[in-house]
Amino acid sequence: MTKWIGSILILVASSGLGICQSQELKKHLDELEALQKLFYMLKSELQYTRAPFAELFEKIGNKMEKPYSVWLLNLSRRLREKGTGSFWEIWCLSIAEDMQVLYLKKEELEELKNVGKSLEYTESLELYMEQMEYRITHTRKAYETKRKLYRSMGIMGGIFLVILLL
Repeated sequence: MTKWIGSILILVASSGLGICQSQELKKHLDELEALQKLFYMLKSELQYTRAPFAELFEKIGNKMEKPYSVWLLNLSRRLREKGTGSFWEIWCLSIAEDMQVLYLKKEELEELKNVGKSLEYTESLELYMEQMEYRITHTRKAYETKRKLYRSMGIMGGIFLVILLL
């Protein structure tokens, strides 16, 4: 009886692990899409209102969900205070402090930091948005493939472990 209960627990745990891995991929994809939405909003605000960055970030931050809203509102506050440092230094500092809770990869955070160097130029913003579109498309394809793989491997790994232990 104990073996069967243990076997069921192993199967549930390994299946849960596979599902958790696939959910992390989904969260990553969702965050990339939210970031893309943020930059579409930023681009349109830059083109049509030409307001200072502090106002733009506050306006967009009030429309976005957490953690992006927190990041943008903190960035707006820091820009208004503007103690020491350039815009890019404040941009990088806010990314380092507020964006670590996301499921973004290290290179995606670096690209996000680099976009702050030339944020006022819509051409560089459009280039970043094209890169984001490519990354989202690639991530979506990988998600569809890996989601099934992770779930299957979780279940199959659990079955294999149960067979080994029995």
